[in-house]
Amino acid sequence: MAVEKMEMLNVVAPITAMDEIAKEIVLSNNVHMVNALHEINESNFTIRVQEENLEELVDICLIRPYGGEPEDTDTTKDIKKLLDFFKMEPHIKEKYLSGDYKDQLIAEKIHAVYAAVTPVQEKIKELEAQLQSLEDFKEHIKFMKDLDVNLDELNDLKFFAYKIGILSKENRLKLKRNYENVSAVVLHIGSNNVGEVYLVISPTELERETNRILRSLNFQEIDMPKAFAGKPIDVMLSIDRQMDMIDLELKALYRKAEILKKEYEEDILLAYSRLRLKEEMMKVKKETACTNEFFYLAGWVPQREKESIRARLEQFGERVILLFKDTTEVQKYMIPPTKLKNNPLMKPFEALVNMYGIPSYHELDPTAFLGITYMLMFGIMFGDVGQGAVLWIMGCLLKRWKGQDVYGGILNRLGLSSMVFGFLYGSIFGDEHLLPALLIRPIEHIDLILEGSVAIGILLILISFGYNIINGIRQRNVQDGLLGRNGAAGLLFFIVLLLMIGNKLVDGMLISNGFAIGLLVLFGGLIIAQEPLANLMLNRRPLIHESPSSYMIESGFDIFETLLSMLSNTVSFIRIGAFALNHVGLFIAFQTMARMMEHAAGKFLILLLGNVIIICLEGLIVFIQGLRLEYYELFSKYYQGEGVAFQPVRLDYD
Repeated sequence: MAVEKMEMLNVVAPITAMDEIAKEIVLSNNVHMVNALHEINESNFTIRVQEENLEELVDICLIRPYGGEPEDTDTTKDIKKLLDFFKMEPHIKEKYLSGDYKDQLIAEKIHAVYAAVTPVQEKIKELEAQLQSLEDFKEHIKFMKDLDVNLDELNDLKFFAYKIGILSKENRLKLKRNYENVSAVVLHIGSNNVGEVYLVISPTELERETNRILRSLNFQEIDMPKAFAGKPIDVMLSIDRQMDMIDLELKALYRKAEILKKEYEEDILLAYSRLRLKEEMMKVKKETACTNEFFYLAGWVPQREKESIRARLEQFGERVILLFKDTTEVQKYMIPPTKLKNNPLMKPFEALVNMYGIPSYHELDPTAFLGITYMLMFGIMFGDVGQGAVLWIMGCLLKRWKGQDVYGGILNRLGLSSMVFGFLYGSIFGDEHLLPALLIRPIEHIDLILEGSVAIGILLILISFGYNIINGIRQRNVQDGLLGRNGAAGLLFFIVLLLMIGNKLVDGMLISNGFAIGLLVLFGGLIIAQEPLANLMLNRRPLIHESPSSYMIESGFDIFETLLSMLSNTVSFIRIGAFALNHVGLFIAFQTMARMMEHAAGKFLILLLGNVIIICLEGLIVFIQGLRLEYYELFSKYYQGEGVAFQPVRLDYD
């Protein structure tokens, strides 16, 4: 449950081995690339000075960025079109990544496959378009099926023009109000989900004026092909026969397409796998620098993967130079990327941490603390065996959806926490009479629940101070870790405040008021003078970076804000108990409504509706409130989240 240790990898190798080494980098799935040219220019790229390395050292003077290579866009387009046509999932197959395949032969094969498939694909598209056109025409002609008129007679009119179209409900009323201004016969012939369908017949000489009026009403004209003749009912039968013939032809083509898919599926997946590998290899190459003879590569690798990567790259011979450097050996501006390492129980909560920000490399990973405290708070606020089981089941179902396994895992764990506290409360689907309470029934101990919530908040805030102090020590940040409002001085200030408040709540004297005030002044003074004191301890000048008066005014407000935030942060945790009580109270309201129902079915429906509302609505509110406490009351004390995520070049293959 920490941030994985990183090391910087520098590679120098013959340029003839670039493709193979780039491929191994991609397949390792563990190298976060860094621009090698930038590292060389900043004198951060290291080569061991040995006699056998002199050629590489001399050659580095001729360094230049990698120029790239032409992309085979035609092959890429053909692969994507074939995947779309055959409705194939673009899986990357591991067996196609390590073999010795020639790109030219793969491209030629794909072009041959595309040439064989194209006639079938185009014919299917043509027939599907015809079928859709006939379906649209049938949809339009059905509005005229009751008219005793031949379409060919309408089409042959010399002195009149006709059109069929749709008007919205609103525009239909406008048309009615302006019938006397329309030089045409307007017949209502049907309705659909868009609006009202009309047949409009106008003299040819007045067609332009009629069209102008119809356009002002947003008249949507329906295309009526001239190919069909006869009465509308006969035309519909003719359309049905033609559609049946096209449908038979399409089924034959679909069968042929399925045969082609089985025949060429492996070739397409091979080409796709190699295409994706080549794309990732290009990401590696673009970060390299090269000369006429050698190329230079840099990247961050997890320390525990170092030997695996060394074994992958050393197979290319002695001319490949590898050097791994610890983070202490690189310049300070080089910030290692962050890769979190958590056990399976805490792993899903990394998503909630990353929503706030990525931990920096020298910062404690807060995932475990967030996961444990979030499950604790959610369980207290939403403790119920039955409703927790529903959340757990919803989490299991969510994990089956592609790309939702993380949030499904979070819901699983929150559901289990809710079930545990449900047993402690003796609550199942809101009923508190079926199970014995193993600990407490919240509604019977309101004061204890609210006081306990504040006590939990105090404990979590104290731990947050501890996290920030450790982060300050790790980052050698004296100002924030020791003297800051969230550091050691702030922690002691907070403890003294708690002891003074405790004096009011207990009979005994936890701390004398005079001594407490003296301590508050001392620790408050340390917080106010944190910048000059830190600079003095580290022997840095100037002690402050602004005028003394401005600094004192700003620091004075800062100590006042510190006092308010400590009190408000502590009191804010009372919402944990409040929502625990609200959870019980809301179900009591539904139980009261259920008792008012005379029939058992009505009572059951009320209770069912109550549980649905509580699980969906209150569950969401509790989820958000728990997250708010984590982000605003706890993270604000110890977590910066300004790191860079570890993003290696990689392929997800089967």
